[in-house]
Amino acid sequence: MSALAVCAAVSLGPEFGADTRASRAQAGPPTTPKRRTVARPVPPRATCVMTNDTLAGQPFGAELTTEELLRAGARVVSRRCLANAHEKGQTDTILTLQHQGNQFEFYCMPEQRLLRRAVITNFRPAYGQRLRQTLDASTRQTGGSCAKVQIRDTERANNVSATFSEGKPAVARVEPYLD
Repeated sequence: MSALAVCAAVSLGPEFGADTRASRAQAGPPTTPKRRTVARPVPPRATCVMTNDTLAGQPFGAELTTEELLRAGARVVSRRCLANAHEKGQTDTILTLQHQGNQFEFYCMPEQRLLRRAVITNFRPAYGQRLRQTLDASTRQTGGSCAKVQIRDTERANNVSATFSEGKPAVARVEPYLD
């Protein structure tokens, strides 16, 4: 500061300092800039369990058949014979099919073939897309994202479970009830 400015400040006396302090008091405490809050993604819940008879009973929409899968290019991986627990002398078969990386196991009796288990890792085929829609609907019903989803029917007989990766189903297991 120049000597003239210092002399002017001193000549104003103590009131100059008081005025400066008073004006600071009226202005309030010094303000600090507000911090911005960054929205952090909510991590998915570990496991969501729900009961839904329709979703657990018909996860693919229409029930898949061995004929439909074979026509679509599935190949037979194995056949295993076993005695029927209810019909003496009847031999049934466990038929395992592979289709586009997905595996299906059917319990085959003379009068019908029932899906016993399915492991889906490729959701591109039509049945995989229907299953993905079912799983997406179930996660919406649970109110958010889940790392794993388990869907059961009321009797807890039919089960569908799925593991999610980045919000999309990665692996799904379908296990309908069989006696």
